[in-house]
Amino acid sequence: MKQIDVVVIDDNEGICWVFRQALALCKLNCLTLSDGTQGLEQVIRHRPGLVIIDIKLGAMNGFEVARRIRQNNIDAKILFVTGYSEAIAAEEWGGDKNILGVLEKPFNVEEFLEMVAEIFDRPLC
Repeated sequence: MKQIDVVVIDDNEGICWVFRQALALCKLNCLTLSDGTQGLEQVIRHRPGLVIIDIKLGAMNGFEVARRIRQNNIDAKILFVTGYSEAIAAEEWGGDKNILGVLEKPFNVEEFLEMVAEIFDRPLC
């Protein structure tokens, strides 16, 4: 089974395409899913280093996906992505250092790649 470095859970196929292309530049294997339930299943299966989650998903929103990731003892870094300006209070996550914050759409790909380089402790892609 091929190692999956990043799981992206976003119901916008265009955004998923941008993430796939950007992460490919970093030679990171990326799996994209449009549904929170399916995304959670794949995170549990692959245990990636980074999970990128859209806050506004269907039946299971991004916050719930993140909570369930933690309930399954998966220590992945989590980056929320949104087209809206919701803020995440640190106390909501109990000081979880692996919650990286919110990337607002539209986002700067170069800044995103710099963040990825830090997360995976490798030179900029």
